[in-house]
Amino acid sequence: MALFLAAAPAGPAPVALSCLARHYPVTPMFEDGDWVTALPDGARIPVNDGKTKTFDERLANPTVADLFRISYRAGPILPVTTVDQDPGRVRIEAILAAAYGGKGVASQQVRVHFLGNPVRVHRKIAPALARVERRLVQATAADPQLSPFLRRLSGGFAQRKIAGTDRISAHSFGIAVDLDSAQSDYWRRQREQPLRWRNRIPQAIVDAFEAEGFIWGGRWYHYDTMHFEYRPELLDPTCRADATAAPDSLVPQTGAAPPRESPTGASSGDGPR
Repeated sequence: MALFLAAAPAGPAPVALSCLARHYPVTPMFEDGDWVTALPDGARIPVNDGKTKTFDERLANPTVADLFRISYRAGPILPVTTVDQDPGRVRIEAILAAAYGGKGVASQQVRVHFLGNPVRVHRKIAPALARVERRLVQATAADPQLSPFLRRLSGGFAQRKIAGTDRISAHSFGIAVDLDSAQSDYWRRQREQPLRWRNRIPQAIVDAFEAEGFIWGGRWYHYDTMHFEYRPELLDPTCRADATAAPDSLVPQTGAAPPRESPTGASSGDGPR
C-alpha cells in the first residue's frame, strides 16, 4: 500500500506571516505546497495569490503580502507625491475581526478619556492610547503650541463601512481615533486636481502616536491627517523584510476610479479608512 506524505516546507514561514502571528491570533500553515494564514475559525488567507493587481484590487482582495507591499515609514514628515502611496489602507478584515471581535466587537469597547476628551476604543488598544497620552502631555508641556491640535477629538469607535465601498472601516473595530477635524487636512476637501498633499499636524504629535504602534493618515497620498490607527505590525521593522520579494506586483490604475470614501459626516463617514 502506497503511503503519501504531505510536502514539508523548504524553510521557515515567510517573514511577513511570522510577524502577523506575533501581533494577531493567526497561525502560519504550510498546505498544498504553499504558506497560508490560518484563522481561529478555520479560514485560510494566502500569503500571495500570484496576481497582478491595481491598488484598488489590493484594497478589495488583499493577501498577507499586500499588507506590506507599501512600506510604512515613520520619521520626519515628508510630502507624499506618489499616487496611491497609502501604506496601511490595505487591511484584511478577517484578521482584524479575529483580533478585536466580529459581531461582538461593540461589547469590547471601553470609554476612556484621552487628553480630557471622552472616546470609545477597543479595550486591547486602550493601554497603548494611554501611553500616547503620556507622551503628548510631556510634549505639550515642552511646546504649548501643540495644544490647539489636541483640544478636541472627532471620533473613535463607530460601526460602519467605509462610505462608497463594501470595506469595513478601522473605526468599526475601535482601533482608530481622529483628532480635531478643524485642525486637520483631508484629501476630499481639496477641490483642485491633481491631489496635492497637505498637512498641519506637528511632528511631535505624529511621533507620539507612532512610538506606540499607531499609523498616521498623513503618510498617505489620499491624506487624512486627523486619523491615527493602531497597526503595530506596520511599525515592526521585521515585518517588511520579504514583502517586496513576493511575486505579484502593483500595476497602475487605469480608467475611471471606483467609488471611494465619502466625506459626509465626521468620524462616522470621513476619510479613506
